[in-house]
Amino acid sequence: MRRESIHGMEHGGNSGAWAVNSRLPGAWSWREARPVVLHPMFYRGYQDFQTGMPFDYRILDGLESLDQIRYENGREIAAECRALGLSIRWPDRNRVPRELKAVVVDRAWARRAVTCPQIPVPNYPV
Repeated sequence: MRRESIHGMEHGGNSGAWAVNSRLPGAWSWREARPVVLHPMFYRGYQDFQTGMPFDYRILDGLESLDQIRYENGREIAAECRALGLSIRWPDRNRVPRELKAVVVDRAWARRAVTCPQIPVPNYPV
């Protein structure tokens, strides 16, 4: 079953835990997140934040909307790493550092826990 059908999004329903202005649900696992994290625009956003480059909307003007999102997500992950007290160097775009992967996986699991419908478990007397 597609995630969108779980929440009725294919008919314009409530997006639940997703961002108000985004219909992109985000990854639920490393397998889904990996292609995005390895994308050049995600890497560029991550590196720009790490080097202290201020956010420049002119950079985004020349990009397609998905590349804009990837760039912003890279900056967001870098900011989250800094807020967590992690100083993660990422010199090679094709080799994601273990600590960075852990941050992305933790976010995916948290997202899944919020958006995935819970199956009720009956409480039987012991």
